[in-house]
Amino acid sequence: MNPQDIADAQRELVLARFKTLNSKSKLMLGGGKELSVGELIKHVENNDELGKRIVSVQMKMLKILTE
Repeated sequence: MNPQDIADAQRELVLARFKTLNSKSKLMLGGGKELSVGELIKHVENNDELGKRIVSVQMKMLKILTE
């Protein structure tokens, strides 16, 4: 698997997790910023800078949960 395939798989995993939540639910991000799950999904789908950070944080959280 090349790095892009891994990034795509991670993004799909995060999207699958978020899509199990109510899209109107709010989550707090660092710095006190609050976004709805729907907004988080859009950022991850768009693969913008915030979306990439969201994926990174979610993957770190999943790693911690599996240890």
